[in-house]
Amino acid sequence: MHTSDTAENPAFIKILYLLYAMTTVKKAVVTAAVCLTFFTVLQAQNVLTLEEAKAATLNYNYGIKIAANNVLIAENNTDPRANGYLPVVGVNGQATSALGGSTQTFNSGMENIVSNAFTWGVSASANANYTVIDRRRDLTLEQLKQNVDLTSLQLQQEIENNLLQIYTAYYEVARAAENIEVLENTIDISRERLQRADYGLEYGQGSGLDVLNARVDIQRDSVNLINARQQLINAKRNLNVLIGRNTTEAFTVDTTVMYNADLEYAALAAAARENNVALRVNRKSLEVNAVTLDIIDAERKPVVTAGLNYSYAYNDNAAEAFITSSSSRGLGANVGVAWNIFDGGSRTIREQNTRLDLTNQKLQITRLEQQVERDLLNLWEGYQNALFILEVEEQAVATNRENFARTREQLNIGRLTSIEFRQAQLNLLNARVNLNRAKYDAKVRELEVLQAAGLLP
Repeated sequence: MHTSDTAENPAFIKILYLLYAMTTVKKAVVTAAVCLTFFTVLQAQNVLTLEEAKAATLNYNYGIKIAANNVLIAENNTDPRANGYLPVVGVNGQATSALGGSTQTFNSGMENIVSNAFTWGVSASANANYTVIDRRRDLTLEQLKQNVDLTSLQLQQEIENNLLQIYTAYYEVARAAENIEVLENTIDISRERLQRADYGLEYGQGSGLDVLNARVDIQRDSVNLINARQQLINAKRNLNVLIGRNTTEAFTVDTTVMYNADLEYAALAAAARENNVALRVNRKSLEVNAVTLDIIDAERKPVVTAGLNYSYAYNDNAAEAFITSSSSRGLGANVGVAWNIFDGGSRTIREQNTRLDLTNQKLQITRLEQQVERDLLNLWEGYQNALFILEVEEQAVATNRENFARTREQLNIGRLTSIEFRQAQLNLLNARVNLNRAKYDAKVRELEVLQAAGLLP
């Protein structure tokens, strides 16, 4: 497109003029609509800091809410009322009636015949039962209390995973916002170039091809800017969803990034062995399941119960009956012992399987420890590479900025073509976009290192 052959081809120049004429009006309408839309949106935006995004996530994120409710459920399960530590009190009542008859023959030969006799009676009782000694109950409660700690660690794991997603999404919004700033600056430079080309053509110092090339480049820059703005909108929607708020919530972000210069691998590795949340979850799960062995053993112990009851009964019979009425009442108490001495060997099998399960869990923890060590080392080296790339990209931007400044000077005095100027402009654009990517990639990698070490802020 930018060769000397095309510059001397009248048909090519006519085609460019035709394309420009066809797209100018449509581009103006689209650009005006896009600018009006973004101006309206920006007016309603407020700055969302990283700490505010974190706080909103802790308050509104659905996954965190579910994990927090699981902790409450685990705490409720440790209530003595749910584990048989309080007596069970019950009341029973009954009323009966009957219509019938009977014939009774005595040794003396006399008979007592009752016909169409109506009888009725009532009875009531109250009882209270309490388990005095049950070792299995005590151990089950201990296991449930440890399960509260386990669900709390699972909540922490859910929080860490969600916060890392929030941080990543936040910095993606920041990167997209800074890319827009770069592209807007590029368009400003392209407009300046078009204006210079127009002046040159007007005063006989340029060609129509320079003007058309400048216009085509502005159109390309405009399309890139529209795409970048759409990427920013999508990134903001994603962040809103992760936080747990309305997807259309408007905001801007802080693009300031600070890196932790005090990180050392040895300290991080030591912290990971103690604080990595995945390791802590598995270790606590092992502790919880280890109590199952004691519970199985407790099934071999007797269970002692005690009870207290009071009962009352009254029956009214027909007048011809041998007993016309009767009543009874009484207070009773009982103590019981239940001892399952032999259960056919099922406990032995369960105990063997439980020991095997615990052995497997220990092996899984050992494997996980190795994986955490490997992942941390990989993340650390990736972070160091990211910092190096960041430094290289910063130098690249400085070099391309200086090259662009000199190229602009050469263009102003007529020693360079617009094509060479455009290439220098694109080089600077790409360098700045790459710097934005390196800037936020390094920060995200730093956060991944901190999460692996159990130190995510």
